[in-house]
Amino acid sequence: MKPGTRILVTLIVAAVVVTGAAMLRTVPPVTTAGIEAAPEASAVVAANVLPHRVVAYYFHTTVRCTSCLNIEAYSREALAAAFPDELKDGRLVWQLVNVELKGNEHFIKDFNLYSKSLVLVNEVQGKPTEWKNLAKIWQLVQDKPTFLRYVQDEMRSYLTESS
Repeated sequence: MKPGTRILVTLIVAAVVVTGAAMLRTVPPVTTAGIEAAPEASAVVAANVLPHRVVAYYFHTTVRCTSCLNIEAYSREALAAAFPDELKDGRLVWQLVNVELKGNEHFIKDFNLYSKSLVLVNEVQGKPTEWKNLAKIWQLVQDKPTFLRYVQDEMRSYLTESS
């Protein structure tokens, strides 16, 4: 191989490695006023044994697109704006879960996940009783006000259902 060709190949390989590393980086959680950036969930969120609480899970993978990041940020914003007291006293819990991390794979089967998802889980006495995947988030991600209203309305019905 000619010296000039060797340099060119080395530069191409380096560019591919740098690009691949940038694509695989993990995006840190966004902090929105009212909700601290939650650590990644392990297999189960520890229950504050309340008569009733709702866990809002945002399920994601390690690599996330702009829409995925917006869904997380908008969901967090919707909850912080409408339910600050419930977040503070534990009646509402916001939890991020990377389903690619060891121990979290069961969530895919538990909630029939096929994409990044916002799932509301009703818990009574610390046990899940029902859940709902807010599938419209993907349709509404380009319309932030409607997205926020949708998440808040769905959460409101879950919080008042068993209060």
